[in-house]
Amino acid sequence: MLSCALFSSVPPADAQTRGTLRPGMTCERIDTPGRLRCEVEARVASGESISTGDVIIVRTPGFVMALRGRIGPHDATAREPEVWRWAFALAAREKGSGEIEARARVVVCRSSTCEPREAPVVARVVVGE
Repeated sequence: MLSCALFSSVPPADAQTRGTLRPGMTCERIDTPGRLRCEVEARVASGESISTGDVIIVRTPGFVMALRGRIGPHDATAREPEVWRWAFALAAREKGSGEIEARARVVVCRSSTCEPREAPVVARVVVGE
């Protein structure tokens, strides 16, 4: 199984300062219509920690349907201080390719101060091409 990834707005290493949220999303490539798996990852700067977060599916291509519009904090597959990951499924009704758009939303803490952050994330979905 091949996977395809497109990361949104990842700043250079020297830009890893307070206030930076670095999300990424990957979706597996499948040969025939059916379920396909995607994963979103959110990273924050060293010294910061994610206390909670979720992913909102904003848009899918016409040949794909999101099985859920929101992937909540209890659905996270990894909850490390500086990185959280969520996995979710899409249902492909036919062959095609296009982009899925989502928003990663997290609450980030540094010392005793916490603030909400969000960032768009995009991945390419390919079925049978």
